[in-house]
Amino acid sequence: MRRRKTLPNGHHDGDDGPIVGQFHVGRHKNGKPLAASSWRVTTRVQPVVAGLVAHYASASVAGEASSGSAVEVLTGCDRVPIILNGQRALTFRMVLQGAGEIFHSCNGYRLLDPMQRSGDPCGCPLTSEERKAAAAAGRGPVPETQVRFQLAELPSIGTFVLKSSSWALAEALPQLKHALGTVSGAAQCVLGYDMVEFTTRSGVDVSYRRPVVELAGTTFGNGGGVELVA
Repeated sequence: MRRRKTLPNGHHDGDDGPIVGQFHVGRHKNGKPLAASSWRVTTRVQPVVAGLVAHYASASVAGEASSGSAVEVLTGCDRVPIILNGQRALTFRMVLQGAGEIFHSCNGYRLLDPMQRSGDPCGCPLTSEERKAAAAAGRGPVPETQVRFQLAELPSIGTFVLKSSSWALAEALPQLKHALGTVSGAAQCVLGYDMVEFTTRSGVDVSYRRPVVELAGTTFGNGGGVELVA
């Protein structure tokens, strides 16, 4: 019998110091999403900009990010060695938001906010398929997975974060947490991404990149057919 996939249960914050920059799989131009050809980093810390540009041979500075004074650095790399400090490096929640306001925040089963209702049933569908359908219709929350890490080749430069709405990465999170729990100390990983291409029922070609984390020869977040449990 086919067992349904489940999303991870729980949300907590890491404790690896302040975030000095954020990794992105894409970028926006004139309000439209564009697929980046390499990992893009936004940061407001000038020494981080200088460190990234000096380290990555193909790195370039793309000027200020659209969000304000942050600077964009295009690393020129699609695979980046990183360090994950155990299970605390991963956080997860389901979020429904609009116009800068969060209307719903849960762990997939129980509410996280507002605090007075924290722990109450969230009312989200039980299966991944139903949740995706609700999110696509604008009626349900989407995953918000955060990965906090240091660069393996520049560990002293600070802590970075990846924020992803990938369903595949969210569904793989329990397995990734379990794998991290078997590692003594910090885990050496690789942050990469897969290119996803498909044609919609209406005949529109769609392509996008989704992040993956590689640990000990296993890739997490690529939508593989491995059993997932909470």
